[in-house]
Amino acid sequence: MTRTAFSRRIISSLSTVVAFSAVFLFLAGCPGTTPVVTPPPGNGGNGDPGDPGTPDNPGDPGDPGDPGDPGDPGNAPTLLGLDAGKSLLLPFTVQVAYNDDTIFFHTSWEGDRGDTHDYFRYTDGAWQKEGGVRRDGQATIDNDALRGATNQNSTIYESRMTFMLDDPSGPNAVEGFGQYGCMMTCHDNSRAMPTWIHDDGEVHKYLPDDVPGRLDLWHHRLARANPIGLSDDQWVGQRIGDEGDGDGGSRHGDGGTGPWQTGNFDDDGNPPWAFDPATTGGAYAFPFDELFTNPMRHIIDDTAIGLGVSGVGIDYADAVAMGYVPSEGDTIPRRRLRQTEGSRGDITAAGTTFTPSNNDPLFGRWNSNIQRDMDTGNDDDTALADGKVYNIAFAVHVGKVTVRDHYVSFAHSLSLNGGDADIQAVKIEGMGCGNMEGMGCTILPDFSDTTRFPKYELNLFLPGISSYEFLRGENVDLEFIDPATGEAVDQSHAGATGLMTQGLSCQDCHTAADADEFAPTQDGGFFGGSMETLVPQRGGVNTPTPLPPDEG
Repeated sequence: MTRTAFSRRIISSLSTVVAFSAVFLFLAGCPGTTPVVTPPPGNGGNGDPGDPGTPDNPGDPGDPGDPGDPGDPGNAPTLLGLDAGKSLLLPFTVQVAYNDDTIFFHTSWEGDRGDTHDYFRYTDGAWQKEGGVRRDGQATIDNDALRGATNQNSTIYESRMTFMLDDPSGPNAVEGFGQYGCMMTCHDNSRAMPTWIHDDGEVHKYLPDDVPGRLDLWHHRLARANPIGLSDDQWVGQRIGDEGDGDGGSRHGDGGTGPWQTGNFDDDGNPPWAFDPATTGGAYAFPFDELFTNPMRHIIDDTAIGLGVSGVGIDYADAVAMGYVPSEGDTIPRRRLRQTEGSRGDITAAGTTFTPSNNDPLFGRWNSNIQRDMDTGNDDDTALADGKVYNIAFAVHVGKVTVRDHYVSFAHSLSLNGGDADIQAVKIEGMGCGNMEGMGCTILPDFSDTTRFPKYELNLFLPGISSYEFLRGENVDLEFIDPATGEAVDQSHAGATGLMTQGLSCQDCHTAADADEFAPTQDGGFFGGSMETLVPQRGGVNTPTPLPPDEG
């Protein structure tokens, strides 16, 4: 069975479901606000690493987040996701199962539906880009080209669940990941951190120069992959090449093509594609006012037909030749979803659901199901095997944010019948479901049976500006000024010596929540406070980033 046929079969049989109710929600044109109009030239700074594609299937050229033409932002964009009272913690559960050839991850959390990304919108006789992260929206409001794009019209950004996986005995082992977790990949010069400026471009997660290896990044994108039952497969390593050109960097897609393409304006200011009316009941676009409710909020190419989305994208010029004349408010997705190829497509997302809350159909519970071969045979993946223990660290992006505004975990251990660990994967009979060649399996583990598949419960937390350099005590001579208070942020980390000389991990000195039980696993551990208490002292929640004095 081919990979495409297998994907269609499993998605058809398991119905990758997103349950939602129709709601009329205005983004930039809701009652009491005025739609924002900016010229189409320029780029909103919503970066992604792109992928090279193939001659027959052009890849995602990436979006290095260039500032573009600042233009005139007009009225301030609506900052969806800006919540000064946002919780510092996000309760999160994990269940893991595996059979002879496939591993299954089930994670769950509450948050916004987040299955939209960025779009082209026709307004006042021209197409403009809608979407981007909250910090670029704030930079537009502040006209602060130092800290973000200044031409953003709205904050529309997908929700995501990710984790980084490390085999401490494997060929790509990353020494220290079990101690530092995600913090090992976050640095003072990373995007939206203190020493980063917008002209630096996309500085993604990366490993320090003296730390070899690579981390396997499982990236469940809820707008750019999940609607067609797929996830995204990436890896994190050392910085290579020029981070600013979108070509180098350290957060890479695995070999092959990813689950989406990024569209950009042509020389006439038009989008690259429109909907094929034969697949949408005659429509070439949908109204902007239906951004969060219209089934056409996603668009696919011919390779993804039958994978859960019906609106096929055709060349914009072809749509015009067929008689399309854009109307005020017409909206077309900027990301076109497609079937993956090669190692980039190793992870599927069959069985993922969103269940809205009773009083808000755009907020509810995500149950993420992702599956992959135990051993893909690709050297850019971490091979998994019965009888072993791995390091794993989780993250969730909710609320139209990215970079340091997303929730993270400490490093945890994952056992596949290999002994003591935080998370115990359950061995089940059979094979298939995640095998990319297809083994005919159409049944996922029943994770609602928590007796058979116990839940591992943890609190994710906001990291603020806590970086690898700070954790190691390298920032004691640096000064970052908090713009909100005008005061210097404490750069001393009491646990630095323990990390460097005693092999202590973050959880040997900290909990995520004040209420979490503190139980260090290494001798010499001491309670240095919870992240719930400490993070507000280091960047806070949705607050301006502390900066060096000459930039503040």
